Amino acid sequence: MTHPWARLARRRRIRRWTGIAALCVGLVACQGAFGRNMQAVTYGEPAPCPSDFFEPTPAGGIVIDCVGWTLHVPFGMDVRLRTAVSHVRSSSMYDTGRIPIEITPDGHRVAYFDVRELRYLAEDLRSGSIRPLTPRLTAEEIIGITSVASSADSRHFAVSTSEDRRTFVTDFETGRTRTLDNVCWAYGLTADALMGSAGCDGVDVSIDAIRFDGTATRFRSEEELPRDMSADLRWYIDFGEPASIYDTATGQPVRSLPSGLTELQWAGADTVVARNEAFRDKDEYIAIDAGTGERVSTGIPYTGSIVFGKVR
Repeated sequence: MTHPWARLARRRRIRRWTGIAALCVGLVACQGAFGRNMQAVTYGEPAPCPSDFFEPTPAGGIVIDCVGWTLHVPFGMDVRLRTAVSHVRSSSMYDTGRIPIEITPDGHRVAYFDVRELRYLAEDLRSGSIRPLTPRLTAEEIIGITSVASSADSRHFAVSTSEDRRTFVTDFETGRTRTLDNVCWAYGLTADALMGSAGCDGVDVSIDAIRFDGTATRFRSEEELPRDMSADLRWYIDFGEPASIYDTATGQPVRSLPSGLTELQWAGADTVVARNEAFRDKDEYIAIDAGTGERVSTGIPYTGSIVFGKVR
């Protein structure tokens, strides 16, 4: 005959293991099988520079002195990109620069410069599949990296370098890469066109809509490098007083932004992220819906080297 206390203990064990099983299912749902991340990345930040765990490595005329990025997700464990470069310098020490990464608007893919292969790779964080975005780059091309961009559907990537004013455009689904000459900076792209500029350092920074059939249309000219287009190229920010969102097709203003905003940048197709000195916590970024003007705190701490993914 089973004692009542034994039956009670058995029921408690069943409840405990049921709870553990539910927790495991929840973690698998968030992180995916085999440790894959199924959540959208909200933002990324580089490891401390110089990296504590990385010995500066010479690589054909350059020194890679900072490696490692952390991609933050809403729940569970963050994603570590342990081979993603964040900073390089030339062996002569005359040239130095931050090496950018790009998190796609859906927060599920990331493009980064890999320390082992010395070229840009794009990784799908859900499946683990990886595509090369560029060939192996020379020291001059690496030091000259100007921009990395992704399309609104997170399928297409563009990597630009000032060396020979060259941009590499890749379709992640097919793996096809094409090279655009005389394009030193990419602001965004679609399946068949790219918004880019031949100017690299504030000289000749007119923006062209460059179609992959070889034709191009002049969009506008600026006195300084603009870095202000939404991922789908529908809108851009004019940094007047006050700063305003404009429609790319018509050139007409869509919405005026509140005064006092700094560090404005796009996070996806319809979200502007900024720092606001007058907001509740000036050390956090706020997100602004480009369509409605709604402002919310993101909870993302301010840092000058942050890269945004899917914020809202």
